[in-house]
Amino acid sequence: MPPSNVGHIVKQISKTPEIIARLRQAIGSSASVENLAVFEAIALNNLPLRKRHPLYNGAVAQRSLLLEMALALEAESRPVQIMHEGSLLPIGRVFHGRVIDGVDTELRVLFWIDKEHEDKIRQIDNGTIDQVSVGIMPKQMICSADGFDFLGPEAGLEHLFTGTTPDGNTVGENGVYCKMVGLEAFFEISLVGQGGAQNARIVNNDQSHFSPHIKALAANVTLDRLALTATATTREKPIMDVKELLAELRSTEKESMKVTIENEALKATNLTLTSERDALKTQLAAASQTEPAVKTELDELKTKHTATEASLTAADTALRDICKKVLTASGQVAAEVPEKLEDVVAKIAETKINLVAGGTSQGAESDLAASVAPAVTSFRTRR
Repeated sequence: MPPSNVGHIVKQISKTPEIIARLRQAIGSSASVENLAVFEAIALNNLPLRKRHPLYNGAVAQRSLLLEMALALEAESRPVQIMHEGSLLPIGRVFHGRVIDGVDTELRVLFWIDKEHEDKIRQIDNGTIDQVSVGIMPKQMICSADGFDFLGPEAGLEHLFTGTTPDGNTVGENGVYCKMVGLEAFFEISLVGQGGAQNARIVNNDQSHFSPHIKALAANVTLDRLALTATATTREKPIMDVKELLAELRSTEKESMKVTIENEALKATNLTLTSERDALKTQLAAASQTEPAVKTELDELKTKHTATEASLTAADTALRDICKKVLTASGQVAAEVPEKLEDVVAKIAETKINLVAGGTSQGAESDLAASVAPAVTSFRTRR
């Protein structure tokens, strides 16, 4: 029987027939349970861890991990140590677990301490030793930002030591944390001064989920809890079923994480596209306001261009007329005016030089001057 609670908090819980059956399942059907003090603890929950570690800083245990821890205790009890000191023999064992869904999702466990360790039992009962910590290894540590698995085949030492993914997301920064999925190994549970998990503590006996006053809630227990608390004679098939269920759950949970991450990425992309769309709308509105002025300026430029083209055409015609008169004055009456404008200018200069060098009659020079003057005058006027 639990000790009297006069003057101190009693945390030992009564050994009900169900608890006695589970104790004997763990230590042997013929073993005595009289010298064992039984306690209940919240071993782990889905609150962010407060452990300062590149991967575990703010990490959150997923329900699949808690379920597999409970299942592992059905197969084999685990030692109760002091401050994770594995070199010393345990002072008791944790022998049963159950996942409880409430405000938080938590793994409740039952553990015993041998009454040879009366000092530890007394320290637990009066609240001096109040917290517990589990020694486990999850199967996956999945980054909440991009889905990278720090325990997966693509992870290297630099990822483990820095907590940074290949995409540059760092655990503990900008809200990034790891999701602990599935159970690789469950080593032990320890009595500690302060654990890395929030609210991982030894509960008072009036808060126990395994005490007689909680039995009325048994009708609401879910299938996975029933399977995890099956008796030794019927547990083989349920455990196999639960293993399959957990494998499916872990796969579904991982896919759910991927979908969540993809949704977040799509939201970010959508936000970027929305911003770009709004910027284009603003630019379009500004362009619409300046459109009349641009159109007016364009019309003015078109008018100037047309006038310039007309002037250039007139100048070209005049220059070709001059070239023809120069050629005629030099006696090259049958000569053709060149096609290219630069050749026309060269031809005029060449013929003029020949005229000066070879000499002309006064009448011919006067006739050339008279014939050229009107075209040049016309050319200059058009300019």
